[in-house]
Amino acid sequence: MPVYLVLDMQVQEITAFWDPSPKGYRSRHTVPFGESLRVPPPFDFELDTSGFFVRAVDGNAEGVPDA
Repeated sequence: MPVYLVLDMQVQEITAFWDPSPKGYRSRHTVPFGESLRVPPPFDFELDTSGFFVRAVDGNAEGVPDA
């Protein structure tokens, strides 16, 4: 079964699409970067999305407070 992952770098979120049908995908799940995304079978694992943040010019990830 195909599983597609789409990263939206502007909104900083990732979506998994699976369970295709003639009219599109029946199932999808979206999380913001920084949260883990459950990738469905046949892969069946948790994807850590914390490394997907877009880096700002100052080196800080956008949307992530300074430590």
